[in-house]
Amino acid sequence: MNKIGKQGLHEHVIREIGRCIVGGELPPGTALPSEATLVETLGVSRTALREALRVLGAKGLVEARQKKGTIVQPKHAWNFLDPDVFAWRLNSNEFERVVAELHQLRHIIEPLAASLAASEAQPGDLDVLKGAYREMEVAANDGVAFVDPDVRFHLGIIAASGNSLLSSLGQIIAVALRAYFAIGIDNPDGQIPSLPYHKVVLDAIVARNPAAARVAMQKVIEHSERDSRQIRTWRQRHVREPKGKGRATSAQRARLREEA
Repeated sequence: MNKIGKQGLHEHVIREIGRCIVGGELPPGTALPSEATLVETLGVSRTALREALRVLGAKGLVEARQKKGTIVQPKHAWNFLDPDVFAWRLNSNEFERVVAELHQLRHIIEPLAASLAASEAQPGDLDVLKGAYREMEVAANDGVAFVDPDVRFHLGIIAASGNSLLSSLGQIIAVALRAYFAIGIDNPDGQIPSLPYHKVVLDAIVARNPAAARVAMQKVIEHSERDSRQIRTWRQRHVREPKGKGRATSAQRARLREEA
């Protein structure tokens, strides 16, 4: 673990320890170093450390035990739908597995949400979707700018479904989409144009055609799967190449990773 700067201390402590746990540096059953050791190692106050451990406990990653200290929990106790846990796994050696699980989850949630949205969407919901799509059109050639309206489009569909439980699950989809862009934004070969696929979904919802909306969303996800495979191939081949003209800056990529 690395010493941490002065701003947003407890958030940084959460991230530093959480990544070590999810990344396998602190495996299940391991006792964390003593409070005094962590305070010294991370360069934070006891208050910031204790708050961070409380949050990590709420995520299912650690548990405080009398006379044993703070213990890393077994994986079955982790909240895998927690946005932080998801993002940390995506940046660990579990990347391939997380991507596969994500696509499975999207196939379960989003086609159904699109189908329900075609039946249940209110005028205000349709305005949100149309507005997000218009912004996607404007940003079609700018991978960084495309992120926010794309996320709003997908979350808007889930919200328009009228199912509050799906809306809660939708937050992990938002994290996943942002993480995809953070990983693939520098890859011109892996960015297959996705706008036409989204337009078919929007048209089906506006036309109140649940069956067509379901099929169209399935195709959006299948496109995402193809795109992510290209991204992974590109990363393996070109990760060390210098950035070319038109690619995202390091600051832009860092902003996306922070939001993820």
